[in-house]
Amino acid sequence: MTEKNYATSFDIIQIALYADVNDTKPYANLSGDMCKQFQYYEDIMWPSYAATMVIEDSAENIISNMPIQGFEKVVIEVDDLTETGENNGRYTYEFRVWNISNRINVSRRQVYTLSLLSREGLRNEGIVVNKKLSGTTSGISEKILGDYLQVPATSMDIEASTTNMVILPTKKSPYTVIKSLLPKTISEKISKNIETANNSDDASDTKSDVSDPEALKGTGTAGYLFFQTNRGFVFRSIDSLISTDKDKFNGKPVVGAPFYWQPAKLNNPSLNRIQEIVFGQEFDMIKKLREGHFSSVVCSFNINTLTYKEQKYSLKDTWNDMAHLGSQTKLPKGQRELSEYPTRVMSTILDNEVFNQDPKIASVDDGGDGSHRYQDLQLHYLSQGLARAGLLFNQQLTISITGHLELCAGDKIEIKIPDQSAEAAKETAYDQEHSGTYLIKQVNHQFNMGDSRTVYTVLDLVRDSQGIQDQESNVK
Repeated sequence: MTEKNYATSFDIIQIALYADVNDTKPYANLSGDMCKQFQYYEDIMWPSYAATMVIEDSAENIISNMPIQGFEKVVIEVDDLTETGENNGRYTYEFRVWNISNRINVSRRQVYTLSLLSREGLRNEGIVVNKKLSGTTSGISEKILGDYLQVPATSMDIEASTTNMVILPTKKSPYTVIKSLLPKTISEKISKNIETANNSDDASDTKSDVSDPEALKGTGTAGYLFFQTNRGFVFRSIDSLISTDKDKFNGKPVVGAPFYWQPAKLNNPSLNRIQEIVFGQEFDMIKKLREGHFSSVVCSFNINTLTYKEQKYSLKDTWNDMAHLGSQTKLPKGQRELSEYPTRVMSTILDNEVFNQDPKIASVDDGGDGSHRYQDLQLHYLSQGLARAGLLFNQQLTISITGHLELCAGDKIEIKIPDQSAEAAKETAYDQEHSGTYLIKQVNHQFNMGDSRTVYTVLDLVRDSQGIQDQESNVK
């Protein structure tokens, strides 16, 4: 790894390698000259955090004398010398060894790479869920994390979901079971909105009337993500992740001060200076059309009533009922037109009595009182969740900054990019369509373990819409 002249400094408290996970004393401390490089990763699309560590062993021959066979515990503790925030600049990372690669022997020296994974990530590969589980999808996920992976409740950030169900996993891993629940998960906010509407004095005039499936389209959110950060596990809707603490989705505020991109000052070590920026693919209309992000049709067959139904979804109808990172208030004109024509057909089988526990969940056709219309919710939110996930990657870019160890995948940050037009360049104007709030998709903290202990951070950023919050977007 090439050392960056804008990286910030850190101090190593320990890099402890344990021969057995239950040992209280490490077999070796790698914080001297042995560890040459350490890279740490989190991603909202990965269920576990991971890392790689380059080891140069010239005397102890740990790889053979220990020996390293996999599942050894590695604990890394560092002090960020530039931070005095919530953690007082101290961060601890705990892993298990799962692989050794790139091993070479040169002049009585061994150099190799240790691939590291979180404890839960490696345990997941050796555990199966084989008993019936019931409850909400969020409750089931919490139970799997606690019972099978021994994750404490304090290390879970789980957004409550609606719809009670029963699942019968067939010896699948915990992560596989939880990920299978994501398309079926709908935020509890839907139920709350419905209850509020039905209890109001003028419920007949609201669009949340549960007896009308068309009226349910804007009452909540689907599209969940499941991932792990150094803070713990996250099981939340995309809407809640990208929303702020000021809107109806009750999200979290932006982390820290804005980051600024100023090409003329690339080597300026300012903590909030963007040193490098790469714009990724911002949209792929063909891909979006083929995957049905703008419009789709769900074909369903109810095995209880032997009835067939088709339900169309259009993104333009629900755009304003989702949270957005940008300031645009509607889909661009061309995309609104494309939303009129379904470009993907999906199919599902409905069996409410088998897979759902709520006695009132059946529709009128199934002998229920229609008070929950879960079938209609399921059909609509299958499409809405797909569109919600596709929207998230409308804008993508990668930035390199000084080391910010407080940042995790799933956090929101604000960036400021200068307007590149000649006239605007004379002023301090910012690009209105590319500046603003972004969600951190991936975090890569890159530690240089040489004589100068330095760290810098690479962030993959995504967002669903253009524009700076509280400022009008040019999207028409």
